[in-house]
Amino acid sequence: MDQTDKRIVFNLLKNGRVSQRQIASDLGISAQVLNYRMNKLIEDGIIKNFFLHVNPQIYGKMEEFAAFKTEKQYDGEISLKLNCLEEITLYGFVGTSREELNQKIAMATEVLGLPVMRYLPPPPKISMNIRDLDFKIIDLLKKDPRMSISNIATALDVPYMSVKRRINLMEENRVIGVITQVDLSGGELVLYSIFSNSVDSFFPSLAQSTIFAIRDASAGFALCYADSLKTAKSSVTKVREQDPGAEVMVLYDYEFYQ
Repeated sequence: MDQTDKRIVFNLLKNGRVSQRQIASDLGISAQVLNYRMNKLIEDGIIKNFFLHVNPQIYGKMEEFAAFKTEKQYDGEISLKLNCLEEITLYGFVGTSREELNQKIAMATEVLGLPVMRYLPPPPKISMNIRDLDFKIIDLLKKDPRMSISNIATALDVPYMSVKRRINLMEENRVIGVITQVDLSGGELVLYSIFSNSVDSFFPSLAQSTIFAIRDASAGFALCYADSLKTAKSSVTKVREQDPGAEVMVLYDYEFYQ
């Protein structure tokens, strides 16, 4: 992978639905060159998959995260799994109540042992009304997260601009987001997660490298990207300077589930 390939991957990590036209424009390359490079990244298995992450709040649910320090793996009902080199795996659990979440984490605890960290973020405010059209769009995007607006409009027999407006609203309100899964085994790309109780001090400085974040007024965690270990170390050093107690974990694999 050269720097152009890494920048393509970074664009897709930041926004799994970013158009190829936008990526080509940002990188200053032709659409044909970008199409060739993207297809090659997919054929080589560097870009593995795309996942649609849906805010469980629209279904009347909540999401809690728990980290376990063990080499064991848990394949129960989870929403995400971040495998880290430090033998820590962060899991996401979705439920309709605290009681249900406690039950699901208890089941994981039977396999993995007691969690070293649990985090239940408050539900974010959604400043939009979720309509029937939104659920229909989500159902299509679950099957093909990068499905074009024109194809969605055709499939649902609704105007193009109506679909575009609803998708934009859902993205702005973090109702949906497309996560790109990449192969980290080659070591040319670095993903790392940071959990801190002092997020206001450094989260803004990580904005350009953050691809997924959950936070409240104080605590939170971010999944971040770096094009090398040197770049990652520089970012982590800055975090440590402002919050020595921050938990930093380097990922070797990750997956989101619908």
